[in-house]
Amino acid sequence: AQEPPREIAMGDDIGVGPYAFKVVSARTAPNPPPPISSFRRQPGKKGVVVYVSWKTIGEMDGLGRLAFIEDFLQTQLSIVDSEGKQTAGGSAMQERLMFMDDPGSNWRDWVVVFHVPDESRGLALLVKNPEPREAQTRLSTTPLGM
Repeated sequence: AQEPPREIAMGDDIGVGPYAFKVVSARTAPNPPPPISSFRRQPGKKGVVVYVSWKTIGEMDGLGRLAFIEDFLQTQLSIVDSEGKQTAGGSAMQERLMFMDDPGSNWRDWVVVFHVPDESRGLALLVKNPEPREAQTRLSTTPLGM
């Protein structure tokens, strides 16, 4: 039997193997949206933007680090609602790119965009940890307050 997800409060570190990040906040997608395809309105769905900040990422170099973070956020995160319905990973980008700004050397701050059904309530971010270490859980949830 699989253990249930561990609830981790917004702002607390989420350990995933040798790495750690935290969920900073979550908001509905901006309206009007930025000129990025990830934010295009989808019929019957609302956009949710989850802001995360990486604490540790190991010894990866610049481009390798960015590629790892983007892939991890797109494949290991989903949103689950109060009825247990999941919305698979969305698109991820460095936070400043959302506003068409140069992120410079800031590799820590990211956004993940999800499109959940309009009727979804009680949203939480579900994080899959593919290689949990001692005291880490395979699944965790962070309530988004939405």
